[in-house]
Parts: sequence; C-alpha cells; structure tokens
Amino acid sequence: MPTKAQKAYFVLRAFNAEIASVKEIHYARQQGGPSSSPSQSIALQLRLQWWNNAIRQVYGDVDDVDKRNRRDPALVNLSISCWDSPIVRALYHVNQEHNLTRRFLERLVEAREEDLDLDQYETLEDAKRYAEQSVSSLLYLSLETFGVRDDAADEVVTFAGTGIGLTTALRGTPARLTNGECPIPADVLGPEFPRSQLINAVYGEHDLDEEHAKQFQEAVQTMAMTAASYLMEARERQSQVPKAARSALLPVIPSLQYLSQLEKAKYNILDPALSEPDRFGLLFALGRTWT
Repeated sequence: MPTKAQKAYFVLRAFNAEIASVKEIHYARQQGGPSSSPSQSIALQLRLQWWNNAIRQVYGDVDDVDKRNRRDPALVNLSISCWDSPIVRALYHVNQEHNLTRRFLERLVEAREEDLDLDQYETLEDAKRYAEQSVSSLLYLSLETFGVRDDAADEVVTFAGTGIGLTTALRGTPARLTNGECPIPADVLGPEFPRSQLINAVYGEHDLDEEHAKQFQEAVQTMAMTAASYLMEARERQSQVPKAARSALLPVIPSLQYLSQLEKAKYNILDPALSEPDRFGLLFALGRTWT
C-alpha cells in the first residue's frame, strides 16, 4: 500500500470501528440481549448522532450543527466535545488531503442507525442492502484515498463490499445469537425457525434436533454461496481497479478464506474450528492476490 494512502486508510477503519461498536458495546454493558427500553434505544441513537455531528463539523457545517443543537440542547456538549476525539481530528485532516465524498461517510452512520433496533433482517435482499451500505461505502472511501474515483472501480467495490458484509454476518453468528440477534435473514432461515434452540446450541446446553439442524445448515449454505458469488465476481473484475489501488480490497481475501473453511466444516457455523483461522494460509493468500 502506498505510504500516502496508509494513514487515511487506517483512519477510515478506525472511524468505521467506532460507529460499528456502538451496538456491541451496549450489549456488553447490558450483558447480552437486544435493547428493551426506550431509554436504551435513545442512548444508542444519541451516540450515532454524535458521529453525525462530527461529520458536519469535519465538513465545516458549523451553522447546521448549531441549528440542530438549538432544537435539541442535549446535543450541545456532544458537538463541542467531538474535537476531543483523535479519530475526528484525524478524519478532518484526511478529508482536507483527499476530499472524501461526504455521502459515503454519512451512509456508514445511517447503516448503523437502521441496524440499531433490528435483531433479524426479513429478507436476504435486506441483508445484502445493509452489507453494501455498511461495507461498500467504506471501500469507496478507501479507493478515494488512493486517488481513484471511477464508476468501473466502484462497481467492483459494490460486489466486494456486499460479499464481505454477508460473510462478516455469518462469521459473527455465534456471538450475535448470544445477544438475541440472528444474522441469517428470516426468508432464508424460515420465519417459524425456533431461534431459542439456536441460542441454547451456542451455549452448549443442547443440540438442534435433526430437522432443524438440517434447516439451519441449508440456510447457512445459501447465505454463504450468495456471499461467495459476490466475492468471486469482484475478483474476476479486479482489472477494473487500478493496480496501485487493489490493496484497498484486501479484505476480500479473509472473507474468501472463511467461506472456504465454512464449506469444509459442511456449513456447521457453530463448529469451534471456525474460530481458529489459518493465519499462515491467510498471509500466503494476501501475498499473492489483489496485487
């Protein structure tokens, strides 16, 4: 990765990690389980509103922030304190250097806002849309740090981000089940599927019965094959991305590796072996691909 792009690349990932962690930190503090009270939901929304205000400050919309604060005095101290965050300050300097597309940053926050109160997507199309919004937007920004603003390259990123997002959802399934969430959409898993049995299986209290175990396996396979098709399409189109910028798409590789491991595990997503990645194989693949 070019030295000039490294700082911006990692600042964007730090920003994304912060907004992605809002929901997870809340679960950790509540010792698992989705938000159940209006006050908890408002607390999460305020945290993401803080990041929305920070984006406005980064782009110099001070008047707009002031107007919003007057409508909601609770936000006054939040907007003042945003400059205390090293990530906000770093994002400001990165934007000054690379003139990032503001809409992509806003889409990252909007994706997290839409996900706050969801514990399962209704359809696979919904999950794909969230993956594109939450992951592809980050990859669009990453390309911009390499000086790439091109529709053909963005097309590759759309496929890559959707595939990475779906794979990330699959990878996080065991942990998210303990929070009362199910990353596998209802139309894939089946609306009548007994999710309580899945949670018990995660905790090792008892296994799924044979019928539901097969149904769960088939649902995981469907989502995994969908993710793989997007990732393979991105890899086949990689020539549309300038060679110097292809390292921005390296996250495709660990996603493909995980899907390969999942296939070897016969789509048993609760297999403990899946939590032990092949680090040497990953390093080898990263050294050979997308360069």
